[in-house]
Amino acid sequence: MAGERITQAEFARRNGWSKQYVAKLVKQGRIQLEGGKIDPVAARQAIAQLAEPSTVLRERAQEISAPSRPATSVPSNNPTDSRKAVDYAAARTMREAFRAKMARLDYEEREGKLVDAKKVREDAFQQARMIRDGFLGIPDRMADVLAAETNPSKVRQILMDELETVLEKLSD
Repeated sequence: MAGERITQAEFARRNGWSKQYVAKLVKQGRIQLEGGKIDPVAARQAIAQLAEPSTVLRERAQEISAPSRPATSVPSNNPTDSRKAVDYAAARTMREAFRAKMARLDYEEREGKLVDAKKVREDAFQQARMIRDGFLGIPDRMADVLAAETNPSKVRQILMDELETVLEKLSD
């Protein structure tokens, strides 16, 4: 048979949470309601199964250290304090996650999936400058040739040939 059933507000109070947080857990499906009430044992188990490892460590550290300190004490500077160990574990987890992300970025860069954005901008700028210079040089090179030509279709052909020559040089 199932254990006692309590209201969401009572479950929140017993665990030191807000009613809104418990309502959020219910809405997410992490806590199941039966007859509008919560089985606290089943709910705690369900929450524990979905909890992040660092959260579980922090809760265990609080349970261990809570009876030994008075309620009004100031946090200890003791290096063996379990709260510092949890902070170290969290920091280590974050460091390892960062290392994994950096390794993935390094791998993708080596595979050619990622490139340095600064280098791409510099290369694009250089290419655009070469294209601009190539096209702006056409009038100086072709002015005399075109001035001597009276046939419009011949002028067009000369211009097309020159544009193709510039584009071919740029494609190399």
